[in-house]
Amino acid sequence: MPPSEKSKKRILIAEDERAYSRALVLKLQNSGFYAESVPNGEEALSLIERSHFDLLVCDLIMPIVNGFEVLERLQKKNNKIPILVLSNLSQEEDEKKARSLGATDFISKSDTPIAEVIRRVEQLFQKK
Repeated sequence: MPPSEKSKKRILIAEDERAYSRALVLKLQNSGFYAESVPNGEEALSLIERSHFDLLVCDLIMPIVNGFEVLERLQKKNNKIPILVLSNLSQEEDEKKARSLGATDFISKSDTPIAEVIRRVEQLFQKK
């Protein structure tokens, strides 16, 4: 994807692990995307209602509103934002549940370097 198209893509990261969130935002920005993060699902849902995002990268285990609840609420509102779930929950049932609630892709955070996450983000945008 050309750099000019990347900079137009807005990515919201819902992740409560601060160090991981910062690293992901930095890598996405260094790859040419616009990226910002929030520490919980409630803030993610609020921001999605107020602003346009092309992709949500969402952890499943977060305080206040967890990732499964975020997926459910977005599905109920018929929001079609693509969602990349990034979680330490790596059981097959967790992935199935996330996908049934509208997740576009699922990555096990503990097994996947950030460079691979960036590659998957780029792949998701190429599929559109």
